[in-house]
Amino acid sequence: MYLLCYGRSDNAKRTGKLLMDSIGGRWIYSEDFFASSISCPSSDDTTAFVMLLPLEAACEIASSISQPLGNIPVVCVSPEGKFAATVKRGSLSSEQRSVIVKAIADELGNYCFTSFGSNADIAPDIGGMIRSYSMTVSDDVLCDRVKHHIAAGGRVSLYTDMPVVFGEPVLDSMLFELHRYTPETHDSFIQAYKDTASLKPIIPAVFITCRKLPDTYDTSSILVLTPRLLCLGIELKTKLDPQYSAGVVRTSLENHLINPASVSTIAVSSNARDSDIIRCIADDLGASVTAYSARQIADVRLPLKMTFAPDRLSDIATAAAYMASSEGKILIRRSGGNSGVVFSAALRNDKLQITEV
Repeated sequence: MYLLCYGRSDNAKRTGKLLMDSIGGRWIYSEDFFASSISCPSSDDTTAFVMLLPLEAACEIASSISQPLGNIPVVCVSPEGKFAATVKRGSLSSEQRSVIVKAIADELGNYCFTSFGSNADIAPDIGGMIRSYSMTVSDDVLCDRVKHHIAAGGRVSLYTDMPVVFGEPVLDSMLFELHRYTPETHDSFIQAYKDTASLKPIIPAVFITCRKLPDTYDTSSILVLTPRLLCLGIELKTKLDPQYSAGVVRTSLENHLINPASVSTIAVSSNARDSDIIRCIADDLGASVTAYSARQIADVRLPLKMTFAPDRLSDIATAAAYMASSEGKILIRRSGGNSGVVFSAALRNDKLQITEV
């Protein structure tokens, strides 16, 4: 641990010396240091700035620190040593920051406060999000642990490859350490999942995705939430065994790295609505069934043409999926091959509302 201390008053210098002598670090003599572009003065993984200043001044300076110094967390310590708390998170984990603040507070004594109050006063209920999107929960026990941790004001790491929004971004960022991934960074998202499984954090990390995640890793510290946002359009080419058809669809989804639990709607033409095959597929996936008339399907203008059959004008499966998803993103087009059941998949464009306003 290495502390980079800055302050002005005699009290600040005395408190800073106490911390540097016991924990380690050095003094910063000018505010200009924070605007420089030098590298971190220490290779220690738990380096932190310690602002021995009034809270308002510490926050003002912390907001203007340049890169690469901006990756270093900032801890505000009152000059007389009665208060210590993180005012800028930097690139360290919440556990690493807590270790720094605790070490400082331990040196300053029993009367050093480490927070103004509990984050429990602003804690949201993620159960509302789970219900809103009919999310499949990987582990109910882990889910309860995460809910209780958040309700007590604790911070949770949240990983997702889907568009998400917070109801109150400033407040919610105090409770969620958000890691966003785009569809183009799928490999990085999967690697984050593997790394988290190997680290086994005390507080379970939360992954929100419609992707099929690897099942060969220890998930005792990972809570996976799967929102139902996928719509399947299905065409039946011949009379099939219903159970066989359901298996074809499920297997094909998994082969496309999509979690079958993410399917919310099965969309078909009107004449296939009452098919035993369609009902079996819907029951297997826990999805509802919606049907469109031939005219509705014919009127759909898809955002891309079929390159493998450019002369084909009718694509019932893709048109139905596209309509059901409210013109969402087409993920699969006409899968199933020669099985007799052909389906397309489209993902709704919804941004997931993690917390309510």
